[in-house]
Amino acid sequence: MLNVSAASQPAVKVLELNGFREKQRITAQDVQASPPQLHAGTIVSVWSDRTATVQWDYDLPFAVERRLVNAGHVELHNLTRHS
Repeated sequence: MLNVSAASQPAVKVLELNGFREKQRITAQDVQASPPQLHAGTIVSVWSDRTATVQWDYDLPFAVERRLVNAGHVELHNLTRHS
């Protein structure tokens, strides 16, 4: 019998996850920057692998994008929702 973990399944787009949803304003925190930096944007889509695609308010510097964005997705734990 072959066991396939949920982590090996491809991510699918979801309507909401952990309170994050499409068209929601967010702030991403780059904690690896010194001092830590905040970057504003809007969620384009939320994915089942606990990531989101984000439309940034401005072009992110390369170093910031390298730290925050992986294959076009940002991990939700780096994001803060706005009301």
